[in-house]
Amino acid sequence: MTGDEPLHALARGDGDGLLHHLLVDQAIKVAIVLVALLVLALGMRLIWKKAGRAGPPRRDDR
Repeated sequence: MTGDEPLHALARGDGDGLLHHLLVDQAIKVAIVLVALLVLALGMRLIWKKAGRAGPPRRDDR
């Protein structure tokens, strides 16, 4: 085992399966990062509102 298995797979003609696996892996990673950023943004928005910095006070809040 020399670590060249992916290159041997490409040489045998099994590159489509390897390419598909790598693309799916990358898509999953991108989706995880996007979901994490969305959760972070929603959490920051909630904290900002709870801290009372959501904008100028309205008339009915006095």
